[in-house]
Amino acid sequence: MPAAAAEPGRDEAPAGSLVGDGGATVSPPSRADGVLSGASAAGAASAEPRTGFQVLERTFAILAVFDEAQPEWPTSDVARKLGLPVPTTHRILSALRKLGYVSQDSQTKRFRLGPAALGLGVRARAVADLRTVALEPLRHLARALDETALLTVLSPSRTASVCLERVESLQPLRLSVEPGRQVPLHAGASQKALLAFMPASEASAIIAGPLERLCRSTLVDGRKLKAEIELTRERGFATSYEETNIGVWGIAVPVLSDSDVVCALGVAAPSARLSNEVVHRALQLAEAAAREVAMALGCSVPQVKSTAGSLMYQRRKRA
Repeated sequence: MPAAAAEPGRDEAPAGSLVGDGGATVSPPSRADGVLSGASAAGAASAEPRTGFQVLERTFAILAVFDEAQPEWPTSDVARKLGLPVPTTHRILSALRKLGYVSQDSQTKRFRLGPAALGLGVRARAVADLRTVALEPLRHLARALDETALLTVLSPSRTASVCLERVESLQPLRLSVEPGRQVPLHAGASQKALLAFMPASEASAIIAGPLERLCRSTLVDGRKLKAEIELTRERGFATSYEETNIGVWGIAVPVLSDSDVVCALGVAAPSARLSNEVVHRALQLAEAAAREVAMALGCSVPQVKSTAGSLMYQRRKRA
């Protein structure tokens, strides 16, 4: 089964934030290059050409005509069905063909959905199924520890992780993670669990860098990151301490297909509640959740060798 991917999440990342008493959220500063505000923003929005929206609407309308009842269409029939000019329809179909979303029979000149469209459908089904399968194990993991439980997958580019689903703790001080944002694969427990069990050639390319520093304990030395990933493969799980947020630790266990990593299930929590006992219990519960998801998907979980508590404190002392 291929690794599931999703649209741009965060495991204990700068996009996540610690929520304090009264629900106040403390988030790191935005790194956006700039924003439009006031009259400038309003003017920019109103100036955006309508033609861009028309092209999007027409493109999706064209893709929607291909179905089981009529999988192949000539350009003129698509134009007639949608009430579009034939030249416009031809231009859009030509662009979709270049991108692989439609293909054209060289003899009949008819179009049908291409491999990119089919792949998009497969990924959408995989992500939807994964979220459905994982939600109850995530809930159990979060309730048992009363900490935030995370389901992460590879981004479409396979260079970052995406938080596909999360169940937050009910503690007054907890990690609040916004699904849908990306985190580099070299920082954080869930990210490293994915990185360690990717195909070796892809993992090596990421380890070679560049490696951005997100927090004071982020691994930005390729040799140290390589050693950490080798350790993760050997013991079957990943840990982190202040690699993406100050005062946050994490632990995660991956789910594997025959040839790739499918997802990671883990926990992210404030260091105020960090202890050997909590880490060992978190590992046991994360492994159980990962095995439940793996069984439902026909996948597997690596053998977990537990020394999580002592390793967590070693990382804490080096920070």
